[in-house]
Amino acid sequence: MLLMGLACFSPSSNAIVYVSSVDGDTEVILLDAKSGESVSLTNNGSADYGPRLSPDGKQIAFLSDESGDLEINVVDRKTETLIRLTHEAGDDLSPRWSPDGERLAFISHRDGQPEVYLMNADGSSPTRITSNSSEEFLGDWSPDGVWLVFNVLGDEEERGLWLRNPDGVNLVRLTTGLDYSPLFSSDGQRIVFVRGEGGEEEIYTLSKLERRTWHDEPELTRLTQNDVSDRTASWSPDSKSIVFVSSRDGNSEVYTMRGDGSKQVRLTNNNEVEDLTPVWSRDGKRIAFVSHLYGEGEIFVMGSDGINQLRLTSNSSEDHSPNW
Repeated sequence: MLLMGLACFSPSSNAIVYVSSVDGDTEVILLDAKSGESVSLTNNGSADYGPRLSPDGKQIAFLSDESGDLEINVVDRKTETLIRLTHEAGDDLSPRWSPDGERLAFISHRDGQPEVYLMNADGSSPTRITSNSSEEFLGDWSPDGVWLVFNVLGDEEERGLWLRNPDGVNLVRLTTGLDYSPLFSSDGQRIVFVRGEGGEEEIYTLSKLERRTWHDEPELTRLTQNDVSDRTASWSPDSKSIVFVSSRDGNSEVYTMRGDGSKQVRLTNNNEVEDLTPVWSRDGKRIAFVSHLYGEGEIFVMGSDGINQLRLTSNSSEDHSPNW
């Protein structure tokens, strides 16, 4: 559904990309969080999903299976040009922009085993930077671009969180647990992640010790203490707060807490309805999330304190995967 042209979307904190199946298959949609107006960035018979805005907000990387397997594509918001970046057999997944926007890290199956790769933003010079026998999942870049954090699932010998220096040879193992979804704080001093051992999911942080490096053993802190699932954690832009999803009150709701785990506050109150995948706006003043309040998932926004909740999409399809 085309409501406005791409030129009407200026790079700002109002731009949200998300995925919708409103036309029968999944497409990537650009949404203005202030006006509620939107434009489809893709329009084909394939599955398009996993959108990620570039640091300057001018480009969107996403996945498409139009070629037969999953490949990484980029669309430019100003020129409306769509470019396919990967062309190898085997799925390419989880594109992550470098902080300067000049490179993309991603997971590729092109060598048979999912490994972390790096390429320039135009798709040139793809390079494999990890080699493990177990499955890898890409997390995040450090704000200074020095590290990539990823997690490995599988054998105990490799399982846990790892750091790889994409420009060097350093490889650092941070944890040995069933840990996943790692994200750096914007100050680069901490990593939030989810630990899934013991039949439940809890949120932890790793903190780099003062005047130390990630090579030194970081401080491990458990932030949530529940017999239910606490997950989907991410840092606010000022590194002071964490937004997450918890099932502690019987269904999935959005919460925030301080970076040390204190002052945990429930922001959504939709009993028996799932509220999921919260993401911060770039200025830290708002949170976008998916709610099933009206049946199928819809994109909502609210203030960082949970007030002024506003429904942005309204259709009979599933809208999900917001990225701000």
